[in-house]
Amino acid sequence: MRSWRRGERLLHHIIDPRTGDVAESPWVLVSVAASSCLLANAASTASVVLGEEALGWLVSKGLPARLVRQNGEVETTGGWPADP
Repeated sequence: MRSWRRGERLLHHIIDPRTGDVAESPWVLVSVAASSCLLANAASTASVVLGEEALGWLVSKGLPARLVRQNGEVETTGGWPADP
């Protein structure tokens, strides 16, 4: 995720519409496979905003995804291939 510092605060380009502030998320990277690039981009962005809820949401939409946590742990959904 693109990020930068303003003073002591780490900022990035994804805004949570519920707060109007940068999204607080456990994910540093979300990749989604979808029927179009537009849908994949929207789903990956929504997943960053949804945080932990993203896993269940992606499953409910039948979207394969790979999500990487702040600590490097990887979560996958919907048949995303396992890491080699």
